[in-house]
Amino acid sequence: MSAYVVVELTVKDAAAKERYSAAAGPIIKEFGGEFIVGGTWEALAGEPGLSHGAIIRFPDRASVMNWYHSETYQATLTDREASMACTFRLIGA
Repeated sequence: MSAYVVVELTVKDAAAKERYSAAAGPIIKEFGGEFIVGGTWEALAGEPGLSHGAIIRFPDRASVMNWYHSETYQATLTDREASMACTFRLIGA
């Protein structure tokens, strides 16, 4: 069963976001992940949190954990922290 990473974010530094995205995208693919959708949130109920979001599908929970804790992904975190306020959440098997 697939596992999904739901990302909520607000961009703080567009140049750092570009660097992060350019580095993180190929690493996500390396671990079997694929971007399903990304863009601006539209709140249907409740208070909106961060302004943008993305959903990334992986084959399973183990693939997510292997990706997230990999040395190559961890090396992108400096740009991620500089580029956006964000939350990453995991759902699925």
